[in-house]
Amino acid sequence: MKKILLAALAMALATSSCKNQFDEYGVNPNSPETASAALLLSGAEVSTFATYGGQLGRISSVLAQQAAGNQFQYQTFGQYVITEADITNEWGTIYNGTLINARTLLDKYGDQNPYYSGMTKILMALSFGMATDFWGDVPYNEAAMGLQGNFQPKYDKQEDVIKGIQALLDEAISNLSQPQSANQFLPAADDIIFKGDVTAWINAAYIIKARYANRLSQVDPSGSATQALAALSHVSADQPDMNAVFYNIAGSFNQWYDFLSNRAGYIKMGKFFVDYLKTTADPRLPYLVDKDEAGGYSGLAPEESDNSAASDPGPGVASADSPTPIATYAEAKFIEAEAQLRLGKAAEAAVAFNTAVAASVNRITGSPISADFKQKVASETATTISLEKIITQKYVALFTSPEGYNDWRRTSLPKLTANQDSQKKAIPVRLPTSQDERNYNLNATVVDDIYQPVWWDK
Repeated sequence: MKKILLAALAMALATSSCKNQFDEYGVNPNSPETASAALLLSGAEVSTFATYGGQLGRISSVLAQQAAGNQFQYQTFGQYVITEADITNEWGTIYNGTLINARTLLDKYGDQNPYYSGMTKILMALSFGMATDFWGDVPYNEAAMGLQGNFQPKYDKQEDVIKGIQALLDEAISNLSQPQSANQFLPAADDIIFKGDVTAWINAAYIIKARYANRLSQVDPSGSATQALAALSHVSADQPDMNAVFYNIAGSFNQWYDFLSNRAGYIKMGKFFVDYLKTTADPRLPYLVDKDEAGGYSGLAPEESDNSAASDPGPGVASADSPTPIATYAEAKFIEAEAQLRLGKAAEAAVAFNTAVAASVNRITGSPISADFKQKVASETATTISLEKIITQKYVALFTSPEGYNDWRRTSLPKLTANQDSQKKAIPVRLPTSQDERNYNLNATVVDDIYQPVWWDK
């Protein structure tokens, strides 16, 4: 089910450039002893796309009721039956894909290439973030050291993993702030995301720093808000969003599109999500939701399944070349709104929220927010803004991203009703430990209870 975007990778590598392309190879450019920095970076990015655009995003969207499990294993996921065998590939993509490539790049090229190093550390931060959000305690300090002979890495506490993520991002920002002359090789088209634009990478790093500061809203409400705002003070509206990039070429399709093409009917849209968009006459509706068999827009309640008539995910998120958001300006402004509100600054929160909604509409539809929708949804004031409004609009804006599910775990918003036909009648709050880790890593922290909250979910 997982395409590795070979065509995209080939396109990037064919046009990549550096100070001297062949200098990257150890002895013979036609028979390299080790993979080049360019190849390792592209490989780490493609693995990151697989993580953010693949099954973890689909499962979390079903749990958050943006989508609905309709048939086969997704019908089972919608009934909250998720086993250790269901997510072994996803764990492997993170640890045996992104992190192995990243660790190798840093070991082989990091000292003389701060730009490659900085980009790699941001990708590592994203991967560790995805892992710890879903699994809690995960390998960090000993992660991806199989090439050094460590096949049973120790697990780190989630609190320490998040500290490590922030440290990686700080190091990345420092690396990317170096002059070009400090680099032996310069990333170009081999950087599929930003084509070597270090300013855009720094901007994304600050958004991710704000995300993981804000993730601690229940652990340290005021401190997390202050730290998030400090990171966001460096974020610019002029910089491009960080997206998983796909192409309308076989082997490099958007992964929602690829999944829906090969597994038609497995996933439909969620009723709560579609009804909310319809109630607010949201201009993003036809981009996020495809038309159903009756020519309208409809979704399935958690208890419903085996219904082919309901809407599929829409062209804005599930076309062949639709980008999948990883770190966007809209997310940054929603984080700002939440952080300001948590600090008691409602007026500032309202301004940030209104900006976030407008940014999301523009990103998804390609057009500025209309006066009518702005008046209806994005004209909040100090007296009308609320956490529920912030989180619910963010839930819409970041559809396909796990952030909607992560926010629901932190805030219990939006107000979802669990599948009443499920055994516990409660939405799971984590994934179980991968089967491979339980079987082969004696140091694994094994958790099979998907109702056991992770550390930041107090």
